[in-house]
Amino acid sequence: MTRQVLTGLIINLLFSASLLNAQLFPAKQGGKWGYINSSGQIVVPTKFDEVKKFSEGRAAVKIKDEWGYIDTTGNLIIQARFTNAEPFSNGIAAVQSKNFVVGIETKFIRLNGDTLVGETFTDAGTFSEGLAWIKIADRSKVLLRQRFGFIDSTGKIVIQPVLEKASDFSEGFAAVQFNGKFGFIRRTDTLSDSVQTFTIAPKYRFASQFSEGLARVRTEALWGYIDQSGKLVIAEQFDAASDFREGLARVRKGEKFGFIDKSGNMVIPTVFDAAGDFSEGLAWVSKGGKYAFIDRTGKVAIDMGLTGVGNFQGGLALVGIGDKQVYIDKAGKVIFEFN
Repeated sequence: MTRQVLTGLIINLLFSASLLNAQLFPAKQGGKWGYINSSGQIVVPTKFDEVKKFSEGRAAVKIKDEWGYIDTTGNLIIQARFTNAEPFSNGIAAVQSKNFVVGIETKFIRLNGDTLVGETFTDAGTFSEGLAWIKIADRSKVLLRQRFGFIDSTGKIVIQPVLEKASDFSEGFAAVQFNGKFGFIRRTDTLSDSVQTFTIAPKYRFASQFSEGLARVRTEALWGYIDQSGKLVIAEQFDAASDFREGLARVRKGEKFGFIDKSGNMVIPTVFDAAGDFSEGLAWVSKGGKYAFIDRTGKVAIDMGLTGVGNFQGGLALVGIGDKQVYIDKAGKVIFEFN
């Protein structure tokens, strides 16, 4: 192998690795979607009808009426043949196809497009901590019912489908509904038609997944937070609440939003008409129909009279300025403008 060829191979490998590790952002021009890098340069041409975010080097893209997957160079790696396609997680993605007997069916594929061994489902979630929830139609009953369980990365059902609802596993727990109430399971809990064990018993009207050690729950009308032992550590007192992100959680009292810390202290007062979760040190807030970003102290960090906002991810946020849709960086600089 010549030095020139070897150098070329190294450059190609480094380029491919940098694309794989770099964050790419969906962008639209001329009515079609592609992807930009954090500098606002188009790196995947805008030629798709719809796109989703990159995950594990793959992104779902829509071509006419069907979804497939591209790599970070824009090459179609998995042919567009699905009615819907979700992001990859743990090397596996849920995809949907039409079945003329049962309607829409969900199955799982691997990064190379191969189907995960196992049956198809009426719906399924994303793999998290090695498991994914699945929904199965129970046709053994007089009335058709949908039940939730979990599969592992081999496609084996490891938690039987006896649940009424289920969420992704997070921090070792999954929030699930059984007999009309929400509780929490670990992957070692036993669930079958005859035996059910729960790490935290189902007693809530609603519960979310654990985030940063706490989960929001609602026994009646108001929300509070429990720890992983099931102890209520922040009293049920909020009209609305979100999961903790970067040490703070968005809550609503009456018609106004603010933020609490993990001790339940209101560290940013409830003065906003709407608000988003903290991401990369900033959260969007709204007053009087205008949007801005605040930092963890509640100080306005970006105030441009924004007309729409999204969370910061990878250093960029998708926002509206007047009738324009643009990406901005954390200094408020416009990086890319949609047209």
